[in-house]
Amino acid sequence: MSEQAVAQQAVDKAVRFLYLSQEDCIKAGGLDMRGTLEIIEKSFTLHGRKDIVQPMKPVIRWGGPETEETRGRIMTMPSYLGGDLDVAGVKWIPSMPQNPQKYGQPRASAVIILADPNNGFPLAVMDGTIVSAMRTGAATGVAAKYLARPDSSVVGVIGAGVQSRTQIMAINGVFQNQLKQVKVYDLNEEKTKKFADEMSRELNLDVVPVESAEAAIRDSDIVVTATMSTFPYVKGEWLKEGAFHSEISFWDTAPEELVNYNKIVVDDFEQVSHHGVDVSYRAVRDGFISEGDIHELGKIIIGEQAGRSHEQEKILFNPIGMSIHDVSEAYRVYQNAVKLGIGQKLSLWEQAYWT
Repeated sequence: MSEQAVAQQAVDKAVRFLYLSQEDCIKAGGLDMRGTLEIIEKSFTLHGRKDIVQPMKPVIRWGGPETEETRGRIMTMPSYLGGDLDVAGVKWIPSMPQNPQKYGQPRASAVIILADPNNGFPLAVMDGTIVSAMRTGAATGVAAKYLARPDSSVVGVIGAGVQSRTQIMAINGVFQNQLKQVKVYDLNEEKTKKFADEMSRELNLDVVPVESAEAAIRDSDIVVTATMSTFPYVKGEWLKEGAFHSEISFWDTAPEELVNYNKIVVDDFEQVSHHGVDVSYRAVRDGFISEGDIHELGKIIIGEQAGRSHEQEKILFNPIGMSIHDVSEAYRVYQNAVKLGIGQKLSLWEQAYWT
């Protein structure tokens, strides 16, 4: 064999992947909420059709579930999506509540690995922080599309952090030119005012700070609770008739309050039960509602379960957050990056040492 042929054979045996920093992900459309909403709805549909593989999330905790909001946690979230996506991946996501105060860094950081499910080789190693925040907002947006009243115009948000930003972005993306006001409450008054000013400018919306959680919730068509609270404070009676409430955090609403809702919807109740923290699971565990009362959004989207039944229905959406959303959104960003020539190509090996 000639030297040229040997060299070519070595090249053919190389395994390379794309590395995308957070800045690369943003350049590749990571902040395009419209694109995120589309891919998250698609992954919900695949979930409803059971064209996914999604193992339970291993969680590293330093204590019981309640320590996630104090000491923190690290989750590992693997999955595979079929259909025309046909991609596998995993997200490694630490969430450390003290990071902002101690280090001036985000509470959550993440790394995502995408892989070709046919040979198992990596397609990309990329920042998952933007992906994670965007897909969390988009999940609420998709849920609101199917579960909120179509004429919704007033939004109440509890929490003025990163997650609240993408929640408002997603809701605004679904109800374009329809939102009249977004009310925001956070325990930190200065943070709330800054958040309201920034979101008003960025989205050209009337975002206003209010003085209590109750003020944010009452008379709102859509309510989002996105906090680090370690105790419940939401009262179901505060919600107006026909309100849609997305609780993406864990402890804002007490299990006994779920009797005030006409319908409880999750993304995946098996995953919710495994985590053992979300209020929908605790309400079933403690006997306030039955597992039969729980609906899954993917099944609603494909028509297997009923969504909103009437205008006065109060609906709670309580997602655990699914790996398929991270992988599908990361794949969308990755595909954009490939098209635009963004990122660094790195080598796993030029030729495997052992075969």
